[in-house]
Amino acid sequence: MPSINDTIRYTQSTGGSLDFEQTGANYHWDYSGLSFVSQDIYKFQALTSTPYSTLLLSGMPFGAIGYKVADSLGAGQFAFKNLYNFFEKKSSGWRAVGTGFTLSVLPIPAGGLYSDPDEIYTFPLNYNDKDSTTFSVTTPLGNQFIQLGTLKQKGYRLNTVEGWGTITTPYGSNINCLKIKSVIVEIDSLKVSTPPLNIGFPTTRVEYKWLSTTEKIPILEVVGTEASGNFTPTQIRYRDNFRNPSNPVNIIRVRFNVDKIIGIKGVDSFNFTNTSTPAFGSNYIWRFNPSLGIRYVNNTDSTSAEPSVVFDSTGVYNVTLLVSNLLGNNDSTAFNMIQINANNQQSIAKFDQEGIHIFPNPVQGNIHLNTDILDNSLYQFYDLSGKLVSEGLISNEHSIPCEQLAAGTYILLVRNLETILFTQIIKE
Repeated sequence: MPSINDTIRYTQSTGGSLDFEQTGANYHWDYSGLSFVSQDIYKFQALTSTPYSTLLLSGMPFGAIGYKVADSLGAGQFAFKNLYNFFEKKSSGWRAVGTGFTLSVLPIPAGGLYSDPDEIYTFPLNYNDKDSTTFSVTTPLGNQFIQLGTLKQKGYRLNTVEGWGTITTPYGSNINCLKIKSVIVEIDSLKVSTPPLNIGFPTTRVEYKWLSTTEKIPILEVVGTEASGNFTPTQIRYRDNFRNPSNPVNIIRVRFNVDKIIGIKGVDSFNFTNTSTPAFGSNYIWRFNPSLGIRYVNNTDSTSAEPSVVFDSTGVYNVTLLVSNLLGNNDSTAFNMIQINANNQQSIAKFDQEGIHIFPNPVQGNIHLNTDILDNSLYQFYDLSGKLVSEGLISNEHSIPCEQLAAGTYILLVRNLETILFTQIIKE
């Protein structure tokens, strides 16, 4: 989640015919075709850096984070100007705790504290989690000399973690993520004494958000309406890098792979293949994060189309490829692509040799382990021809999902920095 002074770029897009409702377990969402309309930056500020600090400081949680939602919303004398939302970040969740704006009919800053905060996310988030929360905030309009009225916002939020897997957008490829669907039902009530006015604005909106642990804002967020089971997007934003507005449409497709994903520090060389298109006249730049301990071998360097790299430091590496030519430029990042171990003493054994048991086998749903020492380790299923068919991280429930596997026989590998364990699995 964001922190004070974070500035994070995003791109506004249009959805075209893209389906944002598709979801499931171990799902890959391919939104690489998202268009470019414009770019802006999320700017997260301390409360004292906003126009509403004197109104909200006494009741706001310590470390509250302000975000400017819009310069203006609505029209006429009841238009809202300089709109801010204020958030609280805790280990238990991310929630809205305050609001601030200026009403055009009375150009005096107005700020309100939530009597019932809006729990946007409740942590931890796990697949199939569901929660329902309420929220309520009342904002006085005026000051100690003039009381014009009040704005009340009240409603409830239904959150469902309805998918997990990887997502591809113009920002990056195969980024691990959770997909959250939120249904927000809200009534905004504006009561003004002069001129006399008392009106309500009932609204219902649906939000889809793809969250990743590698980014502080959603990789993709889509807001819209739902009627008769059909979702219509009204706003689409995705995390992005800076793009030249004079050439926003990118027809360069960046794709790459590597011959192995685990190796030994200072010993193993990793050979990258590059299938980006178009290839003619293209220039390449490879980047690794962390950037220390990167050594190019076999007469290659960071600008080679297909470099060979030795890693002289242990750890897990992200790999980025930037491609540019006369058509423009584009890039793609594979997160946690390379794992480098300290030495070649990584043991290889069957599960039962290490006293670790899995059950049931044959399996229909999830495989369970009798230990938690492998939590967050990488698991991989290979068919008998050696093809990788599924992979992911072992959950904190000590289980491995198998629903996505077709019936048949597979080799299960579990990898971490110390051990590679394997066994044969039968999926019914």
